[in-house]
Amino acid sequence: MIDLKLGNYPIIIAPNIGNPILLNLRDYQDRSQFPIKNLSFRALVVATKSHSAQKILENFHQNLFIQPILKDSGDFSKRRGDLIDLHLVEIEKIEKLDFRDQPVLEEENCIVWDINNCVFQFKDVFGKREHLYRVKLEIREILTIEKLLKSSNRDVLLFDIVHDIPNLSENKVNYHSIAIFDKDWKDFSFIHASDFHIARRNDFIIHYLRENVRSKLKRFSTKDKKLSKIDKFILTRDFEFKEEFQKERIEELRWAKYNFNYTLRKLIEFANNSVSERNLDFMMMTGDLIDYLNIARGNYQYKNNFHVFLDILLGLNRGLENPPYLGSDDEFVNKREVMVPIFTTIGNHDYRKEHYGMRFGQLNKIFGMTHSDVKGYYDIKFFNYFTSLRSDDKYLKDYFRYINPNLNFNLKIGNIYNFIFLDTGQDSLADMHDFLKGGPSTKGIKEYQVDLLRAYIRIAHNQKVIVVMHTPPISPNLSSAKIRKYKKMLNIKNRPLKWSDFYERNLRRYDGTGRLDKILNLKYQTIMYNWSTLLRIFTGSDKIIRRKVDIVMCGHTHTIKEYRLKEAKKTDRINFGFWFFPIYIEVPCEVYTSRYRDKFKEFKDPLDLQAWFDVNKPFVFQTQAVGPLSAKSKFKPPGFRFYTIKDNQMISAKVFSLHLK
Repeated sequence: MIDLKLGNYPIIIAPNIGNPILLNLRDYQDRSQFPIKNLSFRALVVATKSHSAQKILENFHQNLFIQPILKDSGDFSKRRGDLIDLHLVEIEKIEKLDFRDQPVLEEENCIVWDINNCVFQFKDVFGKREHLYRVKLEIREILTIEKLLKSSNRDVLLFDIVHDIPNLSENKVNYHSIAIFDKDWKDFSFIHASDFHIARRNDFIIHYLRENVRSKLKRFSTKDKKLSKIDKFILTRDFEFKEEFQKERIEELRWAKYNFNYTLRKLIEFANNSVSERNLDFMMMTGDLIDYLNIARGNYQYKNNFHVFLDILLGLNRGLENPPYLGSDDEFVNKREVMVPIFTTIGNHDYRKEHYGMRFGQLNKIFGMTHSDVKGYYDIKFFNYFTSLRSDDKYLKDYFRYINPNLNFNLKIGNIYNFIFLDTGQDSLADMHDFLKGGPSTKGIKEYQVDLLRAYIRIAHNQKVIVVMHTPPISPNLSSAKIRKYKKMLNIKNRPLKWSDFYERNLRRYDGTGRLDKILNLKYQTIMYNWSTLLRIFTGSDKIIRRKVDIVMCGHTHTIKEYRLKEAKKTDRINFGFWFFPIYIEVPCEVYTSRYRDKFKEFKDPLDLQAWFDVNKPFVFQTQAVGPLSAKSKFKPPGFRFYTIKDNQMISAKVFSLHLK
């Protein structure tokens, strides 16, 4: 992969794999009522001060291509088809701007404003390239595209943008940066997955466990009694994603020794199978893409864990001759390249620099492992608890370079749906109580992000708005002491407290309101700054934006929760609660909880479903992690949500999880 800090040639930074352009052949046909002449889209180019617009045109002339991804496995170069010319037809230099000063509010101004506040806060993300240009690119070989899409037997075909840089042996590639469809966007399906925690050492941990078992089997090969006592589970266990939960094997799943890298590989397998069945259109990845930045162990080929994450997505492998690949366990090999467009935002772990110790506290539990499992495992690099919590914006540089230069952006799907991606920031030290307990809140959204969010909602007009973010806007604190308190408060005897006890239908028996915010402190493991403002925007009680969003999708706590929010005519103050003194905060909305995904099944008439949805929105749908387990709440296996839209109305929000084969 080219080092983008070097050289002075101009490069395309957007679209890219974490925020691709979606093009729909059908849209172009409907708009013109004539056969399509070409497909066009706009891209962002970053260049040095010495480059004029003319020089950029010359640099890209006859050197720019798109390349289709035709297969998801096999030799990497053979998965791709022939290069197709990409033509640069317009170019304009973008001066540094504040979108609030623009006479017309446009999506493109918001994108540039976000890059100015994220990427260009550093001077070396793209080396000496600090000047931004907007270019218009055209794909003219339409018949070729149509034939490729038809022969693929899928609804979507992914393309890389390939820049053949003069005098350079390697091409600059924006992987998976274009997705071309031919479909009616009234019906579509997508996956919301979160909290992957990819790290190079994840494979090494499982390799270590397997080698321990193999060593014992070899050592006691002639001693039948000792052989029978050896737990061989790690050598034979395998997973698949299925709907809901494998209740009959839930204890086995609790200690199933998870490899977060392998779980992402299984998700790619699931997604590719769904795409081939024309049952999936895109995937959203909401943060904690990596566990930490720097490689803790096995630093043979990789600069950092963002590159490990990319190679898993691309089905690439480096250093097969080195551990953990010795012995050729399939679990450690990236076999399949993802064949569906993905959209990424980041989480608090993506800002973290160094690894944490596997044997520190109860961290083994989030891997589904016991203390004895990780006994003897060590990382080559020195572990320091405090450096493992060190966060900074600058650790995102390779994310900006190779995945997505935008932290906050929007995605329009068809004529009805508008997704707004929102970064929720680093770990927050302001809430030290939660931070030290292992349930960190995050800094939340900055003032410029509040302006951006309002701008994107304005641009959406009457479209449905789904906000996609890592940290949930609300999250309960259910410590052991609090659980005892609520059991007594709700008069629950002879059984454990369940989350369903807080469902609105059950709380109505307690106080007649069904409101969760009157019972629980909901500002735990959530955002610290602009919390009240964000909730007001969501519920339509903001002074500037007076409309409700439809759904908020999030992760972070590795648990499954569903809420509905409602504008509060009269706000209440609750004790935020530190150790020695109370801190009261205002909760700007009413909060209710239930299994709202089950409601979708109750309505036979789509109009009734739409009416119920519109009356009760906004909803907050929180998903469990694809990677780590929750160390604090009732155990749920890793998984994701699968959403289906039919006739422009959401009809299902299914939960999928890992099942043991």
